[in-house]
Amino acid sequence: MILLALDLSSKSSGWAIFNDTMLIDSGCVASSSTDLLKRINIMRDGLKEVVEKYKPDKVIAEEVRPENGMQNLKTHRALMWTQAAIALMLYDYNKKLEMELIYPSSWRAAIGIKTGRGIKRATLKEKDIQFVKENYNLNVNDDEADAICIGYSAVSNIDTEINWD
Repeated sequence: MILLALDLSSKSSGWAIFNDTMLIDSGCVASSSTDLLKRINIMRDGLKEVVEKYKPDKVIAEEVRPENGMQNLKTHRALMWTQAAIALMLYDYNKKLEMELIYPSSWRAAIGIKTGRGIKRATLKEKDIQFVKENYNLNVNDDEADAICIGYSAVSNIDTEINWD
């Protein structure tokens, strides 16, 4: 089974490809455009190339969730639009290929990274990068690290709370 794991963002989206439990490739699609729709199109087109190259059987992505009532609605909207654009791209590619979603707290807990009150986002990102360095001997940015960690939690048969709806 080929799994594509995604850490989606409208500026820099990490991706990782697993063949069963083995990480076979990973990367990042980035855009510095100030135009949101242009950035989303760049994410969609870059990830479409990954999908066409590896032909995944499953796709899993980090769920977009307002954190503590997310104060920045503009950021939340951009993430939701990016997620929708990727879901539509996957649907156009293969009507049966759905994007499964997993909450950040679920995949981090599954790989042993503690989350919760008082733990800052920057600290979590550092731990994600460290996990990838220790388990795969790779030096990657936080977006690519998150995608690898998401995929690892999915292919390792760890009990995770995947949102199947």
